[in-house]
Amino acid sequence: MGFLNKKNIIRNIMLVIGVIFTILFSILLVNDLQLDTITQWTVMTSYFMIIFLIIGIALRITQK
Repeated sequence: MGFLNKKNIIRNIMLVIGVIFTILFSILLVNDLQLDTITQWTVMTSYFMIIFLIIGIALRITQK
C-alpha cells in the first residue's frame, strides 16, 4: 500500500491543497473578471496555488 507511506501522504496532501487552491482561484478569477477588478484574495490564492503545486510536483518527482 503505497498510499500509507509517510512521504506519499505528505506529497498527496500538498497536491490536494494545491488543487483546492486552484479551484478557489478559478472561482475568484471568474468573479473578478465579471467585476473588472482584481482583488488581493485572487492574488494570494494564486501564490498559494503555485507554491503547493510546485512542492507537490517536486516531491512526486524526487520521491519515486
